Amino acid sequence: MQSMSDYYSAVQLRTDRWSALREKLGEIERAPTGRRVHALRAEIGKLFDSLAVVERYWAFPGTAAFDHMRRQFEHGKTADVAFLVRRVTRALVSGAYRRRHIPLDRDSGDADEHEDEAFLSPDARALSKPYFEVMIVDEVNEHQERWLKSNMNAMRRTEDAFIYEPVVVPSLQDALIGMLFNHNVQAIVVRPGLRLESKVELPILTRYLSRAGDMDEIRPEDYGPELCRLIARVRPELDAYLVTDRSVEDIAGMDLGVCRRVFYNQEDFLELHLNILRGVQARFKTPFFTALKEYSKQPTGVFHALPISRGKSISRSHWIQDMGAFYGPNIFLAETSATSGGLDSLLEPHGPIKEAQELAAR
Repeated sequence: MQSMSDYYSAVQLRTDRWSALREKLGEIERAPTGRRVHALRAEIGKLFDSLAVVERYWAFPGTAAFDHMRRQFEHGKTADVAFLVRRVTRALVSGAYRRRHIPLDRDSGDADEHEDEAFLSPDARALSKPYFEVMIVDEVNEHQERWLKSNMNAMRRTEDAFIYEPVVVPSLQDALIGMLFNHNVQAIVVRPGLRLESKVELPILTRYLSRAGDMDEIRPEDYGPELCRLIARVRPELDAYLVTDRSVEDIAGMDLGVCRRVFYNQEDFLELHLNILRGVQARFKTPFFTALKEYSKQPTGVFHALPISRGKSISRSHWIQDMGAFYGPNIFLAETSATSGGLDSLLEPHGPIKEAQELAAR
């Protein structure tokens, strides 16, 4: 088994470990009394150990589900663990967890065939709500973590443009490792209970923490503001939200990096939820593409010029309809050489192209 230092991507390491775990458990299932059972169980134990280091930084399958699988394996329930590992691995590879809830229960009645993303049309996958993860930084116990997650999930509404799952880490160092490991993280909520150091001790992690510089001089009351500043250095595209019990006067004059809002002595989960979605929406905004989609819906008379006729000369042709079938109707409905109907001029941008250029230049 390759060591963690052999990988340049935590995502690839994670995928390889889950795939290897699935294969080893499958071998034991096929030959439960074979000569290699003891060696395979030792290898599976090492795979669980290596995954335990990184799984805490992802929302799916979650540390609770991962620990449950590990306990089941230690108690000899190999068939149940193999079933769950297959389900998790398939969801990770296909990205199914981004589109729907994956039940990690053998009695859920959710057949394997239902998990196959190949049954979804490309349009269904493309039009599903974008998924991201929110990292909450706070040292809490298991009960408090469940309370935080349930309150965040309770704020979801059908009209929300995005879907997100919270992942909780206890320390400033864990937050830095998590945001570098996990590309799904798009927002970070910094709460007042975080500590400085991570309990994970691996030499390879110093490579990630070295990007943050010397942190030994930080005072405990400054852990939250300092993390907001470090986020601006490490992943400046992220949004940070600081929950603090300090006074407004103490926080007002501080450099908070990419912090979009400070919550003073309150647990307003709805306001936090709306701010998280608003922050991601600001980065997700595509002025020209949005204008192009609206332009493609406008009715237009039939003209000879292709940009204005919306491809009618092709769709009504007896000879080249295969061209329209190959490219699809949208490429003609949204022909971009037009500058009318809410579109813009590339030579003299003043509308959506100018707005898109300003956003790209940030």
